[in-house]
Amino acid sequence: MKYYKTEKGKKNILFTKWKNRGLIGNYEEIYKRYLDINQCELCNIELCQGQKSNGKCMDHNHETGEFRNVVCRKCNVSKSDRMKSKSNTSGYKNLGYHKTRKQWYYNKIIKGKRICIWRKNKIEILCIKFCGILLYKY
Repeated sequence: MKYYKTEKGKKNILFTKWKNRGLIGNYEEIYKRYLDINQCELCNIELCQGQKSNGKCMDHNHETGEFRNVVCRKCNVSKSDRMKSKSNTSGYKNLGYHKTRKQWYYNKIIKGKRICIWRKNKIEILCIKFCGILLYKY
């Protein structure tokens, strides 16, 4: 437990968090930039570590994973590419991965009825989704 309180431990925790959230890039360079920046790169508000309203966030493209800026939470939430579901890590609409169940799901409302299909394999879920599109044109 002492390791996670060291600088190296804190750094590794951040790298793991960034990887899990889909951030791609040179983590060492991004880390240096993260430490050096004290103001949001979009609105210039002062950033405070750990605070909800103006804490540091790593803005990245949610389709490619490419890092863009260190921003405040408000600017990060207002980005247009974050408008899809937070649980959707697949890159496809209506698909997601449930971490606890360790399964992929396809969730769609058709004629007022919710359909939710679960599979362990992402390819199976994609096949179900695209077969539905071809067969039912929804």
